Amino acid sequence: MEYILKDYQPAALFRYFEEISAIPRGSGNEKGIADYLCVFAEEQGLAYYRDDLHNVAIFKDAAVGFEDKEAVMLQGHTDMVCEKNADTVHDFEKDGIKLIEKDGILTADGTTLGGDDGAAVAMMMAVLADKELKAPRIECLFTVQEETGLGGAEYFDYSKLSARRIINLDTEKEGEAIASCAGSMNLSFKIAPDFLPFKNQSVKISVLGLAGGHSGTDIDSGRRNSIMLLGQLLAALYEKTPFNLVSLEGGNKRNAIPREATAVISVLDREQALAEIKALSVSFYPLLVKEDRGLKIRADKCAKPEKMMSYADTSRVLSLLTLVPNGVIAMSNGKKGLVESSSNLGVVRTAEEGMEFSVYARSSVESEMDRIYLAMKRMAKLVDMELIFLDRCPGWAFNPDSALQKDFVRVYKETFPEGGEPVVEAIHAGLECGIIIEKMGGGDALSIGPNMKDIHTPKESLDLRSMERTYKLLLNLLQA
Repeated sequence: MEYILKDYQPAALFRYFEEISAIPRGSGNEKGIADYLCVFAEEQGLAYYRDDLHNVAIFKDAAVGFEDKEAVMLQGHTDMVCEKNADTVHDFEKDGIKLIEKDGILTADGTTLGGDDGAAVAMMMAVLADKELKAPRIECLFTVQEETGLGGAEYFDYSKLSARRIINLDTEKEGEAIASCAGSMNLSFKIAPDFLPFKNQSVKISVLGLAGGHSGTDIDSGRRNSIMLLGQLLAALYEKTPFNLVSLEGGNKRNAIPREATAVISVLDREQALAEIKALSVSFYPLLVKEDRGLKIRADKCAKPEKMMSYADTSRVLSLLTLVPNGVIAMSNGKKGLVESSSNLGVVRTAEEGMEFSVYARSSVESEMDRIYLAMKRMAKLVDMELIFLDRCPGWAFNPDSALQKDFVRVYKETFPEGGEPVVEAIHAGLECGIIIEKMGGGDALSIGPNMKDIHTPKESLDLRSMERTYKLLLNLLQA
């Protein structure tokens, strides 16, 4: 293949990133990247293990003189969030990512970049391929389905690993180590409405142009959720001009703040409905944060559907959209500025059998997660919908006695003496460390990574010089 990242070091690190970017690797489609990693391990003469979910572990023996040092696990995930702009032609099942490099910043052409967590995959491969590296035994764990609920980390057989010193490579801010994260819970509301033959006039309403973002790191940014915004608009319209809902579609990933949503409704008077929608839309724009000022609300006639929901079922859907907990639920009492609990209505789909709403909740306090689940159950009863519990992952508690945290601070200062004070943080986003530590029966962990922006959106970017520096820091940590 033709490489575009030619001015960055080490060359192998960036070559690996380009190679994995050419492999489709959306969540649930990780076979290709697993095949690639296994071939890589064989070429490097390294032992490896692959399970039937396509998690891969690759092992590198300790260098001479480092045999008595504690083994280190490096960990990241191979899957990526697959988001694209509405006008971008790209098949994530078949097409690789088209990379664009400008002034040291790497982006993709109208799609997510996959720096989350392709940067980790490339760094682990570079470490494994480095024949000169003086370090203890290294166990690299490449997990799958992280972006859809941490399924790979949950499934993996940890008897294959021995390291209890764990460096996760799935964060997006250089100079900062994450040492605690929130747990998560996946839920779905389902409604099986009594569909009626369509009558009256059809209107299609679209919410477009929102920034979206990560439902953990961006949940307190003020960015609007397209599904919730559309629900608010529809509920306000229903109060003025009752209508029958035909369909509702929005979002792509339950852990991404949705950018777009569309509804089709049946109205008695189309012109009156369009005028009401236009008047209601005006109120949304003054409250938008800067990132969301590309918002467009469109309404127009559309093709005549075959069926629609009753007024009663339409009302149930609108009640859910206006009442379900969404966004920041509570801030931490122990750490200023940290979100403690949140919920994100990330996806809604309409099918023959009905409608499904996918919710991703987070909390760093297990009892609060219990409370959120109770609130969701009561909400389901209130709107007469089925609530499906899919999975729940533990959080990762902060360890003030972590030796790895102390090593990070010391090594960072030694590596970048002019780089300022390193930071050890807790975050609201989810990382796989909580599951790994639980499954391993303990461990000392932290998470680092290069500067990235707008992950989970087509604006995602990776700072290539930051990736150089982060890799240098990683090498020094391994030799600490």
